[in-house]
Amino acid sequence: MRLEEKVAIIVGAGQSPGEGIGNGRATAIRFAREGARILAVDRDIESARDTAALAIEEGGEFLAF
Repeated sequence: MRLEEKVAIIVGAGQSPGEGIGNGRATAIRFAREGARILAVDRDIESARDTAALAIEEGGEFLAF
């Protein structure tokens, strides 16, 4: 795990409406898979929490803000 014991702050970690996956959400999930602890920042807290739920499934530690 390349990012184990690292902390990442991801701005724009939520998801805008529509199909596909945004860069922030994709980054958060990828970093979680690599073992990072993540602070997800987004203007829409519910969207950041949704991203957190996905990242936690991948094994990451996550805090939405």
